[in-house]
Amino acid sequence: MTVIYFLSVCLYYSLETFMPKTIDYPRTSYLSAWEVAEVVDDTGGKCSIEACARKLNRKVSGSFKAILGSAVKFGLLISKREMLTTTNLFRRIKNAYDKSEEKIYHREAFLHPPLFSHICRKFRNRELPVHMLDVMLVREFDVEEINAQGVAKAFVEGARMVDILDERNVIADIDQLSKDAPRRSGLASPEMGLNIFRPEEDNSPGSAAPERPAPVVAPVQISAPSFADDAISSLFGLAPAATPAASIPAAAALVPPAATTPVATAPPVAAPQTSTPATAASVPTPPHGISAAAPVVLPESPAAQSVYEPGAAYTIRISGPGLDTQLSVQDEADLVIVQALLDKVRKHVQRR
Repeated sequence: MTVIYFLSVCLYYSLETFMPKTIDYPRTSYLSAWEVAEVVDDTGGKCSIEACARKLNRKVSGSFKAILGSAVKFGLLISKREMLTTTNLFRRIKNAYDKSEEKIYHREAFLHPPLFSHICRKFRNRELPVHMLDVMLVREFDVEEINAQGVAKAFVEGARMVDILDERNVIADIDQLSKDAPRRSGLASPEMGLNIFRPEEDNSPGSAAPERPAPVVAPVQISAPSFADDAISSLFGLAPAATPAASIPAAAALVPPAATTPVATAPPVAAPQTSTPATAASVPTPPHGISAAAPVVLPESPAAQSVYEPGAAYTIRISGPGLDTQLSVQDEADLVIVQALLDKVRKHVQRR
């Protein structure tokens, strides 16, 4: 039993002596590791080790692999099967909104190695013995003596860059810095309304609909058209009776006729325009727009077209070269005049 125990102890020490020791700390500076990560990002975020070395005009040697190992230890790259890939931490640093947020993520990458975060917590708010840091790394942190000087230099340079080590060599409290660091989740608002020019209305079941004041409109007196000077009416010896004056609101043109009680009118029939010049005995045309002698033609809604109201009056306007007249149709006899006017327009168009 004693012989077996002795052989196992000898085997353990022999394996510890001849097997390479796992290095869990960066051996080069943070800036060199960041430079390699940027080269990998320029190639699309993924490339081989040889391609990365070729872009840096270097050979795949031991020193170059040490830089790659440092980039992996800082959490900037992932190395797998001779391929290098940038990490989410690198992309957060690259896509930071401003310099302060970029420094926060650089600090997170610098403290990614357990050795560096352990040193910062051991000397928090205390002065770091910079002049003998390499010796301390060998005796207290189990760093190989051949790498101790390079690791100490990498720690001091990186700690000053991310504002952990000040000019008096005092290490800040990294846990407090992490709590006080403001990090933006986004600059844009989480939601955007469908209409930014109108406030959103609360349509919940318990909410009451907001009251909107009714518009105040002033009535406008509009009289029926007069046909005393109409040339067409004088030609046929007809004088249609005038319609009584109607009082409609000034904003009636903005709402459908079904919502108000205007005089129902038919759509105007316009004759095609011709290039024939007007004759010497031109007919005086009434002024356009709303006036005492011109009716207001309101657009009809589908509901108004399909429902007939007793006593409703229809107005038809025919205009053309030397012709501009309006007729008020109240009974069936007035349609004869309209048909005669349309026949004259048809003959004039056919002669063309």
